[in-house]
Amino acid sequence: MEETDAVVQEIMAALNGLLHRERHADLQASALEEREYPLAETFRMVQDMETESAIEEVLTKFGFAYYTVDDDAELWVSDDHGLMVFLSFTAPDGRYYNYRIVAFDVVGEDETEGL
Repeated sequence: MEETDAVVQEIMAALNGLLHRERHADLQASALEEREYPLAETFRMVQDMETESAIEEVLTKFGFAYYTVDDDAELWVSDDHGLMVFLSFTAPDGRYYNYRIVAFDVVGEDETEGL
């Protein structure tokens, strides 16, 4: 459990830092947009690629695998740590989330047959 807590803390710190940098980049792009729209769009595209790369780096470091769910969610799952990280998703009530970390128990195949 302590190992999982450490992984969660590191992931949260990395994602919070990335969200902060992303907000700052959006402000910069917005300021640039009025003067040079093409440059602002290029800046946003580069920032998005850097963010995606940083997310992939931190999550693959802990053995997470990437999945998409109905084009509404980006999901990373680690059976080793019993964690799922939803990077962005729309909840059934319509609210949009940037990320959520969920812990789960890994159940063996033999145990799921009776369910």
